[in-house]
Amino acid sequence: MKNLKRLLAIIGIVLLAGMYVLTFIFALIDSSKAGNLLMASLFATVFIPILLYAISLIYKWTRGREDLIPQISEEGSDINTVIFDIGNVLVSYDPMKPMRELKYDEATAAAVANAIFLSPQWAEADRGVLTEEELLQAFLKNDPAREKEIRETFSCMGKTIKEYSYTRGWLKYLKRRGYKIYILSNFSEPLYRQAANEMRFLDLVDGGYMSWQVHLLKPQPEFYQKLIQDFDIDPSRAVFLDDVLENVAEARAQGLHAVHFTGRKNALQALAEFGVK
Repeated sequence: MKNLKRLLAIIGIVLLAGMYVLTFIFALIDSSKAGNLLMASLFATVFIPILLYAISLIYKWTRGREDLIPQISEEGSDINTVIFDIGNVLVSYDPMKPMRELKYDEATAAAVANAIFLSPQWAEADRGVLTEEELLQAFLKNDPAREKEIRETFSCMGKTIKEYSYTRGWLKYLKRRGYKIYILSNFSEPLYRQAANEMRFLDLVDGGYMSWQVHLLKPQPEFYQKLIQDFDIDPSRAVFLDDVLENVAEARAQGLHAVHFTGRKNALQALAEFGVK
């Protein structure tokens, strides 16, 4: 903000000085335009500062209070890293949404949900060892009589994912504070590809893994250790957020601080106890 004010002041001085110099030059050559230029210069003397002040206010309003966000101290802060799960933490997960939009009746929706989202293959899909076609065939085998509906739902399963309204602002805030941000999430490749538009906030993170990328699942200890080792994370200075208690418990077993995520408000309170504010 200080640099902007300095720049605007320089621009204002240059513009006004230029107009008065031109007025002086036209007066010396006895030009009839000198009087008009003088009036324009006097008007600009009042108008330009007002205009530049308005620009600075607009800039301040659009930037909000970001310039006032304090940076964490690398030496003085206990926590310098925040690790997020994705589902039900940064995005909502609603497996029934595609079927509501497809207007299935209650019985059909329940049957399709059992064949896809509640099946053992859905959890295994997160491991990333099955191709998309193999996964679809596994779901079809669960209920051959619902082939049409299973195919329809599978083709639009990305609609189960919706970015929370707070996600991008929260990540931006933590980044501006100076925290490193990572993700560690059980997530399948087909679902990620279909839901990519709802996960653009991933461009704000410093790294991390979705399970399909490394063929590991939470709460496997190896999954946590791969993140810690590959990104040189000090577990004693990192806090992990997940909505599944089993995953939170394993994170603690791996030396990470951890928060059971039940909502953003409670998460903020828990993070504050670790000094993350």
